[in-house]
Amino acid sequence: MKLFRTRDPLVVPRPSLTRTGVAVLAAGALTSLAACGGGSNGGGTAGQSPSDTLTFAYDADAAPTGYDPLEYSQGQFTFFSALYDSLFVTQPDGTVAPSLVTEFSNNADDTQTTLTLRDGVTFADGSELTAEIVKANLDRRNDPDLEAYGALATGGASEIVDVAAPDPQTVVITWAQPQASPENNLTDTVGVIVGPDGLADPASLETTPDGSGAYTLNAGETTRASTYTLDKNEQAWNADEWAYDSVVFNVITDPQALANAVVSGQADVATILKPTTIDMVEQRSSLAKVGGTIVGFPVIDKTGATNPAFADERVRQAISHAIDREAIVEQLHPGAQPTAQLFPAEAEGFDPALNEEFGYDPERARELLAEAGLPDGFAFDITVLGQPTEDQVVIQQQLAEVGIEMNFVTATSTDQVFAAVRTDPLIFGPMAVGGQPAGWVAGVLYGGFMNMQGATEPEIQSALGAALGSTGEAKDQALGELNRAIAENGWYIPVYEDYAYTGYNAEKVAEPSYAGTNNYLVLSEVEPAA
Repeated sequence: MKLFRTRDPLVVPRPSLTRTGVAVLAAGALTSLAACGGGSNGGGTAGQSPSDTLTFAYDADAAPTGYDPLEYSQGQFTFFSALYDSLFVTQPDGTVAPSLVTEFSNNADDTQTTLTLRDGVTFADGSELTAEIVKANLDRRNDPDLEAYGALATGGASEIVDVAAPDPQTVVITWAQPQASPENNLTDTVGVIVGPDGLADPASLETTPDGSGAYTLNAGETTRASTYTLDKNEQAWNADEWAYDSVVFNVITDPQALANAVVSGQADVATILKPTTIDMVEQRSSLAKVGGTIVGFPVIDKTGATNPAFADERVRQAISHAIDREAIVEQLHPGAQPTAQLFPAEAEGFDPALNEEFGYDPERARELLAEAGLPDGFAFDITVLGQPTEDQVVIQQQLAEVGIEMNFVTATSTDQVFAAVRTDPLIFGPMAVGGQPAGWVAGVLYGGFMNMQGATEPEIQSALGAALGSTGEAKDQALGELNRAIAENGWYIPVYEDYAYTGYNAEKVAEPSYAGTNNYLVLSEVEPAA
């Protein structure tokens, strides 16, 4: 049952290879949203040939709570980018480009940003894009149900204190703290602009999208939680930038069925594939992958509210030192990278030294527990849906070696899983941190659901502010300091960096592009094979 550095055969229970843990569900699709519903055969709308249609197999419900894109995080942007436009969008090379914005500028101290909007943009409700509509969207930022706005809300690391619309094409945003790269705060999902009808009646977005995107929802060919059909709006301002007349998203939550869909030709593209299926897909189809997904433990309780032990950073560090990441990767996740830091290997601020400083050292773990007044260790609970994953079972064994008892509490409902972010000291799962981790820290780790208790840490807060408010070498230094501060204070306990995998039929489509090192695809870049 033990898993440490060894060449002996691995013998551990195999309850599930699907990482549908508390973290994934509670994050509301930081990597993908778990959903009910099965797969459906691909195909276009009536009268269209298959070559006119891009058929996507999706591992989760694309719109489980409806069509308000602000209720989701960045991971859902592949789907919503077809229906809605954003102020800025992430390119395949990871850079951020204007979309509904044509130009922008900051004032001298980077506390105010002026946006110039694009002409000729029309929403599904028939209205034209204006500065007042953008202002009305951003003025929703304090709505707690709109996950995408976490960093922009009051108290967020990229807090907006005022939005003005001095003329129909100009928006002026005032920030609480300097934002040297404001475009990064208004990119993809967080920068999506909803039309006036949707704003006036948000409940209508549960069934009817109101965006200015290149596609509209074909309600007659859509079955929620199963199949979503989107038809090209030839009148859209950017219609020519999209290759297909129709895009069909089929929800296939079973990992093997998802892989089978692209191998059999049922789907042109299938994402996100589970690691257990990639060999089969690679042998019989084509595969694209990207890093930037960190699997580990976001520490929810930094104050001791749910478990007094977690108020001491030495306890949180002890957990990090107790985990033998290399053994886990070697025997459970070949191809992944063990890591003891939140920032992905390709991100600015990544520091190889942190993997040594906070890596596997059980003796140091015991010393830290003793220093924290817990020489005999301690126990804590963690909620799981169904059975714990292989990772969790192995880590439970490794923690026990230093006196830390991790007990699994089986959830009896999805509500209990979501509630774990308030009841458990930490949660576990994959997080799509991506290539701009400062934004992820601002919107999720510090200013979002991973800090519902409102914990503060001056070192993290100072480094985060510096990272968001600087450019060039100063930004690079601040990112390194932010990464280190998170590790030193034990706000996140990573285990390994994983890859997101997409299968595709190379005879029908060119290799799909991810949004930089984010684990979601740039849908507008998907094109027929040459």
